[in-house]
Amino acid sequence: MRRILPLGCLFVLALASACDSSETDETDSTGTQTGGNIPVGGSPVVGGAGGAGGDPIVGGAGGVQGGAGGEGGGGGAPPTCDGTPAECAALWEENASDRFDMLVGGPQDQLEAFLTAVPKGGDLHNHLSGAVYAETYLDWAETENFCINSSTFAASASGSCGGATQAVPTSGAFYDDIIGAWSMEGFVRGGAETGHDHFFDTFGKFGAIAGAHRFDSIADVAIRAASENQVYVETMFNMGQNVGGLTDDNWSGTLNESDLQAAYDLAINDPSFDAELQQDVNSVDQARTGYRTALGCAGASPPAACDVEVRFIAQVSRTGSRATVFGQLLGAFEMAAQTDAIVGVNLSSPEDEVSAASYDLQMAMLDFLHQQYTETGVSPLRVTLHAGELTDTYGTPAALAGNIRKAVEIAHAERIGHGLSLLSDANPQALMDEMRDQGVLVEVCLSSNVQILLVSGSDHPLATYLDNQVPVALATDDQGVSRSSMAGEYLRAALDQGLSYRQLKLIARNSLEHAFVPGNSLWTSIGDAEPVAACASNDTMGVGDPPDATCEAFLAESERATLQWRLEHNFREFESQQ
Repeated sequence: MRRILPLGCLFVLALASACDSSETDETDSTGTQTGGNIPVGGSPVVGGAGGAGGDPIVGGAGGVQGGAGGEGGGGGAPPTCDGTPAECAALWEENASDRFDMLVGGPQDQLEAFLTAVPKGGDLHNHLSGAVYAETYLDWAETENFCINSSTFAASASGSCGGATQAVPTSGAFYDDIIGAWSMEGFVRGGAETGHDHFFDTFGKFGAIAGAHRFDSIADVAIRAASENQVYVETMFNMGQNVGGLTDDNWSGTLNESDLQAAYDLAINDPSFDAELQQDVNSVDQARTGYRTALGCAGASPPAACDVEVRFIAQVSRTGSRATVFGQLLGAFEMAAQTDAIVGVNLSSPEDEVSAASYDLQMAMLDFLHQQYTETGVSPLRVTLHAGELTDTYGTPAALAGNIRKAVEIAHAERIGHGLSLLSDANPQALMDEMRDQGVLVEVCLSSNVQILLVSGSDHPLATYLDNQVPVALATDDQGVSRSSMAGEYLRAALDQGLSYRQLKLIARNSLEHAFVPGNSLWTSIGDAEPVAACASNDTMGVGDPPDATCEAFLAESERATLQWRLEHNFREFESQQ
């Protein structure tokens, strides 16, 4: 039996008996069919009541709680509208905004359902291994005879089991202890372990399972995205290991900024470079086909998850050796020139775990590779960087004051992950002006920000970014570890940050405007929702309706605009039911 938490338990303020993780029927209450070998029900949509130890808002909205005409919609037939398509769209948006305002002050379960059904665009900051819920990992581990260390709770493959390990449980106290060790479920602040340390320590515990289930993990992410009315996901995982290893093997001594050209030349001129790169490219392409096979996308009745566009971000750990980091960054640019499955690169691992010298060198590496590949048009790879995921407790004054700016100005980051240390910059106003003018988006991860760094409410810079017209998008970060989801992030944005419906709608639009997909934008002014002339509303077509011939021709030339049109269609469907 698979344990399934009642859906309402994803948002409860405190543990309650109704949320006890008792064994229940394995049928997925949402009706989601996953295909392949992805678990149905329970695991992909479970949540947790514990959250970040006393945290007032527990994210997570697994499964479908509504949608147009369902629990999240107004129900029944759309309201009558005799105006033009643009007039009707404005009326329906106003109705949705009014309903949101009413729900914010009402029963939370109704707000949860509404926000689950709200169209959300894309998730641009999603770490693959941290996106899968612990229950799902345990399902996979139990099926494949993994074992769990009795004291560290680290998972091992069957061949590495011994006296210090136990078989994977399916219920009971040990099961609950594993869930707590692999996530923020039940974490209580104030003990010997900080939220920061507990959060980052989870990954090594389930890492062996995650590594063996990459395709299944991507499929699981797509299932959740579809259940919450998303159309796009960029998920991060480690890739480029072969080129990274080759670069490290070729370099002796400490790599410095003045050595980058020499290290680059050694790598690309190595006789085995092409073969190593091809292996890295193959692993990316296999991930793209493998997750769709796991979902059953080629079947007669593919699940909705197959309609979610998924692209990959090459995740490079900051804490690797200097030459390895450089080689993996190099490999990402090379891979993106050969496969469109990989669209970006990001440096991961906590910023507070690298020295100022290493951080600065990594920015210089990206600047060097920008000159080699981006300025020359050799590679379409884009850069998004974790920067400013720091507070006074975790971060030196120099890092707090400079990391975001260096990511933008030196490393050419088009998006910034977290950006919490904004106000510690020497001139935050000038930095925000620069980010606004250059269109640098901030990926805001509210759940992990409060769980790791205790940043929430007015201490969070989200409102400051919005007030200064810096584009932002909500993102999940590590939704499985956080026990959250995109709907959970929207809930936090509404209750903790006080965002309005129209602000959430703009944030959803921003996510696709700044996604790393090719093509022109649907919008001439996204803030004013002004589309390009080819797709402007007219007497017979609204934005998101079946496109006329002129608009269809424009959309056919742009993957970005096509995704944006899908989002507008979803908004039209959702709002017309409110």
